[in-house]
Amino acid sequence: MDQRAEDRGTAHETAGPDRLPDVDCPFCRIVEGAAPAHILRDWAGALAISPRGGGVTPGHVLVLPKTHVPDVAADPAVSAMTMRHAAEVAAEVGDCNVITSRGAAATQTVAHLHVHVVPRRHGDGIVLPWTNSPAGNGPRRPVRERQPWTAPRPAGR
Repeated sequence: MDQRAEDRGTAHETAGPDRLPDVDCPFCRIVEGAAPAHILRDWAGALAISPRGGGVTPGHVLVLPKTHVPDVAADPAVSAMTMRHAAEVAAEVGDCNVITSRGAAATQTVAHLHVHVVPRRHGDGIVLPWTNSPAGNGPRRPVRERQPWTAPRPAGR
């Protein structure tokens, strides 16, 4: 559902004195209605939007809090709320990656918490940063055969 800014109600309704909108933040401008965005969902404390340019796959969604929180570690309560909404989107999408980054070295380009929900299908050609890809600028690591994760058994069992 696409909603215009004036239809979205009070932006930053969960903002406190330390969480004021950042006038230089593109996501704060979207929340305030000062920048265009294709709004897919509007919750009390978060928005789901289509990435500019359509994203990396059809159906790619960004979920962001309405408060200015620079990254996932800045405010665990806001991060949890944002992730809960991203999980709602992911439940509707099916196979997907749910990703957020913290810091430039981790590929964060906008200093406002946002969670990518990226629909996936076999053979879609998307290579994640930690897979064996020549696109990365660090050392290449061999991709190991993936094994299902299992918890270690307690001693004596």
